[in-house]
Amino acid sequence: MSSDRYTKDAISSLSDSITKLDKRNRSTWREPQFAEQLNTLAEACSVAPFGRGSQAVVDDTYRRAGKLDLPNFAIPFEPEGTALGAGIRECVLGGAESGRPVRFELYKLNVYGECGFFKARKDTPRGGAMFGSLVLVYPTVHSGGALVFRHRGEEWTFNSAAAVYQDGSPALAYAAFYSDVEHEVLPVTSGYRVTITYNLHFDDANVPQPTSGPELILPMSNFAKQLHRVLEDPQFMPSGGYLGFALHHAYPIERSEKDRPEKRDVRHLIRMLKGADAMVLRAAQGAGLSAQVRVAYDTEYYDMPDEPLTVLTTKTIMGGEVLEDGLWSLLHDPPYYGVLLWPEYYRKYYQVERAVHWVTPRTGAWKVKETVTAYGNEPVTEYCYSELCLIVAVGEPGARTAKGDLVQENGGW
Repeated sequence: MSSDRYTKDAISSLSDSITKLDKRNRSTWREPQFAEQLNTLAEACSVAPFGRGSQAVVDDTYRRAGKLDLPNFAIPFEPEGTALGAGIRECVLGGAESGRPVRFELYKLNVYGECGFFKARKDTPRGGAMFGSLVLVYPTVHSGGALVFRHRGEEWTFNSAAAVYQDGSPALAYAAFYSDVEHEVLPVTSGYRVTITYNLHFDDANVPQPTSGPELILPMSNFAKQLHRVLEDPQFMPSGGYLGFALHHAYPIERSEKDRPEKRDVRHLIRMLKGADAMVLRAAQGAGLSAQVRVAYDTEYYDMPDEPLTVLTTKTIMGGEVLEDGLWSLLHDPPYYGVLLWPEYYRKYYQVERAVHWVTPRTGAWKVKETVTAYGNEPVTEYCYSELCLIVAVGEPGARTAKGDLVQENGGW
């Protein structure tokens, strides 16, 4: 078998070993029922808005609920240090990530009365370290109001009305989920649905990570075991190269035109990876490999107008930038210093040791649309698309960990 065919087969096996994480979580943790009259609580609430861009909007065709903000309510419960907090770290983060410190930020109390609902949306991250939400559902008698989760074509339904009285006695139910998971509250058909929301933050996101080693991923994930296996085989990537992983989750990126280039750098996101993305990172670091977050842009090279190419950079485009010689030219120059991934058939520039082998292909699931101005005979508005990915450096056999990050070579691509 050729080394190229062997490498492709091995990459396929790596891809198969990346498992999906189940986002369904529920609890029967006991809590006394509200003593206050629910009508009084509902009347004390103001109308709950929702986020649209940077604005808080009130629209009862999209959301119908009441809310109390801090400091107008209190709850005698702190998830930190409890079995619930440990369960969230284990089930939502999982594996080696379950040891990461998590800060539970008490955020809001919501009351959904009869006909209350909230149409499908994704949470707006409140700070770069925020990775998800925890919703506690109080044991009030109600029907309807189920939570529906959707992510990458899959759907789960959490019937909170049944969960809070699962065995005939009151219980507090919960759902914990990532910020990029779409979620919807179906209409409440009777009673009051009362919830408390916590924002979940990585508490170590601004602390430099220690040097990685195999001990960080014990017990090893299936992916980590498979990665170690192929790295030990001299037929796998005999000239070295790079492994590419399109990120499974979405992450907040600053894109304002007013931001300085350094504000749009994505490399810090490596400390905020979650779920399957974090599993891949820990496996790579456990094997001693260098891994970096990059932005992938789709573009065309000036003498290859019919061949789509990919450019990797460390920064996002500001938006509204002017293209005089094409997107590839903008991304080549400062401050982007992009790396163009030449296809194998373009042998003039292709180098096998700089090739990126996509383990999880770029599917466009979290593709971001950005606006630029291109000049031909007259200025026109065009759109470019970007996607976050993780690039792992793999050295040749005998020196797997010696490979450096993928950067421009001598002012070229």
